[in-house]
This record gives sequence, C-alpha cells and structure tokens, in this order.
Amino acid sequence: MSDIRLVIGGLFLVYGVILVVAGLFGSPINLWTGLALAAFGAAFVIWSRLNRIERD
Repeated sequence: MSDIRLVIGGLFLVYGVILVVAGLFGSPINLWTGLALAAFGAAFVIWSRLNRIERD
C-alpha cells in the first residue's frame, strides 16, 4: 500500500519540473514557482521515505 505523502510529493515534483522547463523558455515566474514546487515535492518524497508508517 502506498503512502499518500509519496503520491502528493510525486505530483508536486512532476508539476514543478514541468514549470521549471517552461520557465527556462518563458516567464521567470514559472521558473521560480517550479523550483518551489519541486523543492516542496522533494521534501514530501524524502519525508515519506525516511518516516515510514508501520502496519500492525
């Protein structure tokens, strides 16, 4: 069973990377927003991997 933090973090990470790529070729706001989203998503993924939920 997958942890919801991993799913949410993965989505933020993917959207962040897409915005970073768009920001490289367009508006700088996309770049900064993409970097923030990617950092937030990476933090969620790392948190999910370091602090696993144990089942009974």
